[in-house]
Amino acid sequence: MSTPATAEPIAPMRQQLVMEFPYKHSTGETIGRFLAGLKEQKKIWGQRVAGQGVVVPPVGYSELDGSGGGEWVEVKDTGVITACAIVHHPVEKLHPCSSPFAFVLVKLDGADTALAHVVKGDLDKVKVGARVAAVWAADEARQGSIRDLECFRVTG
Repeated sequence: MSTPATAEPIAPMRQQLVMEFPYKHSTGETIGRFLAGLKEQKKIWGQRVAGQGVVVPPVGYSELDGSGGGEWVEVKDTGVITACAIVHHPVEKLHPCSSPFAFVLVKLDGADTALAHVVKGDLDKVKVGARVAAVWAADEARQGSIRDLECFRVTG
């Protein structure tokens, strides 16, 4: 089979597709209690787990042996950055912030694990070991979501 010498080039074809998988699910007892603490008490709760210390956010069981979670422990809304990645050019619908920010893991004071969140402002001060404090959403804006903690700010 041969192609005619005068064949016109074929223009690229484009098609926009949107894939969505909307669903609702129960948070369950453990995460439900954690989120209720954010919304109703403006407190961050962890769970003491055998062999793991105080886990934040709580998962309700030991990842080491599957045993149940233990005592609930209030932790502070301050802590230290244990890992970070600065996003200078956020992408709409991909990132949680529209202006530059940093993804961080924060080991809250009183916790033995780190919480994933974001730092806004003073990005030149974002580094492993930097102290941070939570910025809470206004009382009327809190909904029982991790976003009830709007972000963290570097304090030192």
